[in-house]
Order: sequence, then structure tokens, then C-alpha cells
Amino acid sequence: MRFPKGLIVLVAGCLSAASLNAQARDPRIGEWREDRTANSGGLYNVFEDRGDGMIRYHIAHNLAPENRFYLDYRCDGKFYPIRNSQRIATDYSESCTIIDANTVTIQGLRNRDRDFKGPKMDEGWLDGEGTGTVSSDGNHYRIAIQQRGVDGKELGTMVRSFTRNAQRCFSEDEQTYRECQRRTSPPRN
Repeated sequence: MRFPKGLIVLVAGCLSAASLNAQARDPRIGEWREDRTANSGGLYNVFEDRGDGMIRYHIAHNLAPENRFYLDYRCDGKFYPIRNSQRIATDYSESCTIIDANTVTIQGLRNRDRDFKGPKMDEGWLDGEGTGTVSSDGNHYRIAIQQRGVDGKELGTMVRSFTRNAQRCFSEDEQTYRECQRRTSPPRN
């Protein structure tokens, strides 16, 4: 049986679009405790799969609830605003793109629009771009971001390393979460 040439091109195009839309799973899904180093902040980050390609990134979940931030996003290269605990968009946005089963590129960008009226992140939130890599065993995550100042000049590379928390402490119940954190935290050096 012969198919018209246009039909073959249409089918090939649909299959290509389907494979692009069948986006790979973000390798960071799960809970990550920042490794203790001289420069670490002791962050506890959670990447929660919300379904349909949406992810909620709970940033610094170890802070008091009123000081936590989160980001609802798709890892599609578009920028999404970081929100504060009152669900208000801040002046900082992030984007990511999944490269492969272990690698994600990340960009962060501050909104410098003078008319922006929302909450502003502190000066430590710099523009930058870099790569996040999950180890082949899935238990370690390293992020390296080349940071830039407001003038666009490179300021250096921020590197953070995390270990997956297999205990999964994340809970909407604050007491349950804190008890798990105390129980599973490695001792300070």
C-alpha cells in the first residue's frame, strides 16, 4: 500500500512533536539535604511532582514556614516566578531545561522593572546560569551556577552539593516534618 507523501510528513511531524512533549522526568524529584561544608547554608529542598509535568520546588524548606519560598514550574526553558509563603510572586524567576536523565540546566533572573511592586528577594539572589547534575545512583545532586552582577559581569561560580533524603520528611504537618528532620539530620562536624 502506498501512502501520499504529505501524509508521511504529517505522521513523522506528529511523532516528533509527541516525543518532545513526552518530556523526561526531572531527575531532581525528591528531597535533598545540603551537604555540610564551610560555605553551606544547610538548605533542605524538595522537588515535588505535581502531575502533568508540573513541579513544585520547595526552596529552603528548613526555614520557618513564613520564610520559605517555592516555585511552580515545568522544566521547559521558560521563566517562572519564585513565590513567598503568602503565594505572592517575588522579583526573582528561574527556568530549567532537562538535558538528560541526570542533567538539568538552570537560569535565574531578577526582575529589574522599576514598576515591580511585589516582594524583592535579598541581594544574595543573583542572575546566573549553570548546570545541576544528579549522580548515576540518584543519591547526590550538585549544582554549579555562574553568577552575574547587575552590570552583567561574572562574579564567580556558586557550587552546592546535596544528598537525597531517603526518609522523605516532607509533610504539610509542621511538627511531623520537624521531628523527621531532627531524626534524619547527620551530626554536625
